[in-house]
Amino acid sequence: MRFDKVLVILNVRLKAEALQQYLPCSANIIGQTLASIADEYEKENKTGYYPAIDFFKTRDNVDPDLIASAEQVAWLVSKLARETIQSKLRPIFSSVQFQSIQTLAFSLPKVRPNQADAIAQLAKHYTPDSVKIELILSMMRRDSEAEDDRAEPYARKMMFRWLEAEFETVEISNSKAL
Repeated sequence: MRFDKVLVILNVRLKAEALQQYLPCSANIIGQTLASIADEYEKENKTGYYPAIDFFKTRDNVDPDLIASAEQVAWLVSKLARETIQSKLRPIFSSVQFQSIQTLAFSLPKVRPNQADAIAQLAKHYTPDSVKIELILSMMRRDSEAEDDRAEPYARKMMFRWLEAEFETVEISNSKAL
């Protein structure tokens, strides 16, 4: 027997209906409101880019409750994603260790003001329903299975199989055997 470990970095977006049962309003409303504020800021200041959500904490004209709502939804999304991944992958892998969880809405948007669908893309980015997760998955394999050293493709395949029905989107951005 041998243990294989695989580091996996993935992005998941929660299904709107899964999130809606915990929230008084749609997370999309937060994203749309922040997108319009960011677009207005960019037009006034001609920055050529849209800032991250944290920037708006310092602005007097942005309702602090809006930022607090985004943070609360982000916390909930992180918690739900973690619980879902843990419950679905724990029976498959010997261990599932979370290295980090980041809400994508709080990162700097890759959207630029001159893009045709900038506001729609920005609203999608600022909606706090997606997280980037770094995991270390461990699995026990018989030596005969391990000889072809296919732990990493196996881990990717199992993650898609067990997670794709649970989330709106599952995207593995990187993985490597450790």
